Amino acid sequence: MTQNMNQLLKQIPLFSKLEDRDLSILSTITTKRLYHKKEIVFMEGEEREAVYFIAKGVIKTSKSDFNGKEHIINFLQAGEMFPHVGFFEETPYPATAEALEETELYIIRIQDFDQLMLDHPNIAVQVMKIMGQKLSLLTERIRELSTKDVRHRVIATLIRLGEESGTNGIDQPVSITIPLTNTNLANMVGSTRESINRVLNELKKNDLLTVSRSSIEIVSLSALKSSLYRK
Repeated sequence: MTQNMNQLLKQIPLFSKLEDRDLSILSTITTKRLYHKKEIVFMEGEEREAVYFIAKGVIKTSKSDFNGKEHIINFLQAGEMFPHVGFFEETPYPATAEALEETELYIIRIQDFDQLMLDHPNIAVQVMKIMGQKLSLLTERIRELSTKDVRHRVIATLIRLGEESGTNGIDQPVSITIPLTNTNLANMVGSTRESINRVLNELKKNDLLTVSRSSIEIVSLSALKSSLYRK
């Protein structure tokens, strides 16, 4: 069982370079749990108890405003960790995490993870890089929300999702693999379903997207990028 867990943990990018001895130690502080579709992993504001790593599935992280409206922060997939903030601090979970499909998570208590980073500075460095990347992403999204129109925000979001979760190359069809609804997309870009529908219909009419109930396919990432500043 330990050897099997070692191999599973080694598939997580953050742990991929650990030696077997260190992986064996890691496996002793790691638990595995399956979350069903729409099951909540934790709620925004709850006491932070653990760090989570996605073995398979998709996690949606979101925050609610004073009116109870959901604002989606990100979609996370296999190999990613969350939450990305608050290490070495006694702060609550900064957002709500929900499984969008059957999702398998590896869970490490926050005290054990803090000690792991102290014992393995290379892991701490990688965590800092991940946090820096997420901060840059959030900064760019805030800039887009405050300065760009809905069309630009939708296209920029589709490009990012295509690059993060899509398959195939930049000049080939790219399937966005997360279960993305128009409501989710609206909550990501700060708009309404009606506005999202108009933008998606325009992109479909211009042969930049094909959309079904279960997926969005970008016909060409390069062509979609070229359309970003074209009305």
